[in-house]
Amino acid sequence: MSKVKAVFDVAPLLEDHWTGISNVIGAIAEKAIADDRIDWTFCYEILPLPRPLIEKLLGDQSGAHSGGLFHDAAINGRSLDFLQAREYVAVFPHVKPVRRYFRKEALIVHDLSPLLTPSYHNQDNIDHFANRIKHDIESSDHYFCVSEATRGDVELYFQCPREKTSVIRLGTSFDPCDLSLALDGARRGITVEPYVVVLGTLEPRKNAAIVLEFLLDNPQFGRDYKFIFIGRDGWLDEKGRLLRLLVENGIPTEQVVFTGFVPPEQRAILLANCAFCIYPSFFEGFGLPILEAATLNKFTVCSNASSMPEVAPDRSIFFDPNSLDEFSEAMYIAHRCALIGRSSRTSLADTLRRGREAGWDQCYGEIARWVLETA
Repeated sequence: MSKVKAVFDVAPLLEDHWTGISNVIGAIAEKAIADDRIDWTFCYEILPLPRPLIEKLLGDQSGAHSGGLFHDAAINGRSLDFLQAREYVAVFPHVKPVRRYFRKEALIVHDLSPLLTPSYHNQDNIDHFANRIKHDIESSDHYFCVSEATRGDVELYFQCPREKTSVIRLGTSFDPCDLSLALDGARRGITVEPYVVVLGTLEPRKNAAIVLEFLLDNPQFGRDYKFIFIGRDGWLDEKGRLLRLLVENGIPTEQVVFTGFVPPEQRAILLANCAFCIYPSFFEGFGLPILEAATLNKFTVCSNASSMPEVAPDRSIFFDPNSLDEFSEAMYIAHRCALIGRSSRTSLADTLRRGREAGWDQCYGEIARWVLETA
């Protein structure tokens, strides 16, 4: 029996630094490679990419050093022409470079934030999203939504019938070696200066300013903990705005650290050894960092907006992202939880178990089910 032919557009994997969508696409691609039921062709738009390139991208967790292999594929390869493409079903991860080109097409919808929360985006991004998303939706046969909240937005704003949508719950995929290294210091009784981690790209939608407003009203908290902002620089000069808030309000700069992008192994170490995490975003399609923190047995002071209550409610301390009072209350609850938890250490075995439970099987399984049923 011949395998089902399917195309997966992995263009985001060519980005130098994997965050957000790139990580999602990488995790799905890794599952797809191991699936012997489906003959997956991995493409950059409609240019097939050789397996060695995909394996290098997945191994590096970055596209920064894969230019040579991609250049060879682009020069020597041939795009799938229209007649070939009619034999395939296709899954697009974010943007559709072609429409109604393949026999059946599915679109992964991460969120509609440029439409629903335009004040947090630059105008170019809003215009680009608004000009394409309607046509991408209309030309697709199925929509994989990363949360129930996103599914509801797609159904409401584009009048999509429920049978054409499904939820692919995102997962975590920490490398066991990274986890072992991250937990090694705690096992050996090594202590570090107490700190909390603020998660997310530095852009207005992530609401990082509420953390500085809290420190201004609660200076003792800043003396008890260092605040480490993990995330690459985003848009609308959010990092510059935060730095100005620090200086203008006299918040000690030595208590606030902006790391920029950190690779997976460093991210695991920072999450595993923090007191707790903060995720104050106004709007998210899912909120993957919340799940990562929960996998490492960390509480997250978490916004109760959009999809975020779905992610890890048993390890989240919720607050209204528009309320400094609620945020402050959540911070002191997290502080008490951290004090209680200092005497209990999570083991590598328990962390690996939580990682398996929060893995990518459900996400990929839903995509594979649609592909097989569409064949």
